[in-house]
Amino acid sequence: MSKINEKIKDLDFLFKPKTVAIYGASEKSKHFFGGMEIQGFDKNKIYLINPSREELFGLKVYKSLKDIPEDTIDHLIITIRREKLVQGLKEIFSQKKINTLHIFTAGTGEFDDEGIEIEKEIKNILDNDKIKTRIIGPNCMGVYSPNGHIAYLKSFPQEPGNIGLIFQSGDLHTRLIKFGNLRYDLRFSKGVSIGNTVDLQVSEVLEYFNNDEETDIIAVYFEGFSSFHPNEGRYLLKTLKTMKKPVLFMRGGETKRGQTAVLTHTGTIGTEQKIWDAVYKQTTIIKVPNSLDSILDYIYIFYTFINRYKKLGINVNEIPYPTGKNTLVILWSGGFGILATDTLTKLGLKMPIFEGEDLEKLRKIYPIKIGSLCNPLDMPWIESSKEYLEISKAAISDNIDLVIIATDVSSNFQQSKHFKAYYSNIKKIKEFVESLNKVLILILYQYPSQSRKEYYDMLIKDGFIVYPTLPQAAKAFLALYEYGKKITTFKKNK
Repeated sequence: MSKINEKIKDLDFLFKPKTVAIYGASEKSKHFFGGMEIQGFDKNKIYLINPSREELFGLKVYKSLKDIPEDTIDHLIITIRREKLVQGLKEIFSQKKINTLHIFTAGTGEFDDEGIEIEKEIKNILDNDKIKTRIIGPNCMGVYSPNGHIAYLKSFPQEPGNIGLIFQSGDLHTRLIKFGNLRYDLRFSKGVSIGNTVDLQVSEVLEYFNNDEETDIIAVYFEGFSSFHPNEGRYLLKTLKTMKKPVLFMRGGETKRGQTAVLTHTGTIGTEQKIWDAVYKQTTIIKVPNSLDSILDYIYIFYTFINRYKKLGINVNEIPYPTGKNTLVILWSGGFGILATDTLTKLGLKMPIFEGEDLEKLRKIYPIKIGSLCNPLDMPWIESSKEYLEISKAAISDNIDLVIIATDVSSNFQQSKHFKAYYSNIKKIKEFVESLNKVLILILYQYPSQSRKEYYDMLIKDGFIVYPTLPQAAKAFLALYEYGKKITTFKKNK
């Protein structure tokens, strides 16, 4: 095993530590302790260090790291002021073997010249061959790993999933986990906020996730490269070329003004857009528009799509991704149908027109007098009928890749016979679409309404893919299509 692979394997200690220490523990460390407590981490293996405290959170507080009854600490979190950071690290490394270390402290390279000097001193300490510790940060929130029973907030879900996160922003990392769970019921395998990347690099975590059996989808928020690692750009490209899993890649600092903001956030160095355009062309990674909603939408469709096939026992490397962009839209409004056609066509989806024999086949099932069967299927008043189901199934022919249904509910929908028949229809449409290895997306426009919230929760529970707007649905599907196209192309060229 090469040196770099040994270093990457050490990340097991980061995501599944057996012992955790908090250096500089205080009442402000409550979110770290609460996160581990709710995830079920063994409290007997959590060690708090602060010479001026006796007890915190019901645990004994040790005066010094050397007083802890462990020879090695798998993961240490340091939460002291930046003025004491360098001396604190020297003390830590002189007293215990530390496998991984999280520098929570901010105000370093991203803040001012003094902070830059502090980071240089940290790097000098790490360059000592005797120190084998892997470090995340400075200026980062930390680690989330349900199977490792570790989190830095108690509000994170306890149930593990298969999404891996690598973020250079702790706040975005936090919001993605919380919003993704609340909005789309997403579950995660592992996540790490890596901050200013003085030591651990994005390429290394990508390589780790690429070989992690618990991770099927990887989402990255990237701001730039650390000046301490001039070869990271080359390593990152090399790693991205080897990825066996979908990598959804969002960059911060795409504009010149944005790069200025990056320098005051993580102190990293961005690169020109034309270089990144080449990276996207040479790899299977998917470029995500730079917004939290966009990366959530993209993760959601990959997560739902991949898990659908995993439940069928299909290997993730053999999943049949969409090979075309032909779209069928089902709704009950002519005006919305026109807008949907314009919107989807402008975004790059295709909407084949049903005419001739294809149209007559649909009309024989139900000769509607109001609406249209040409695509969109504009079928007002019949959504609870058997004809609605039969027309929909007949229209989902071999040349349709994506089916979009606009849906809605009234305030008393759960007691309505009409709704129950309609819901049975869309569930059967879902079964039919998935039996043909196609994709079904529902559009449920959002506004404050308890009934819509209840309906949305029902749809998510039953495995429907639901987006609030057509553009969100279309862009997410196109990302899925693009990934399928890329992996097919790369396999042919190997």
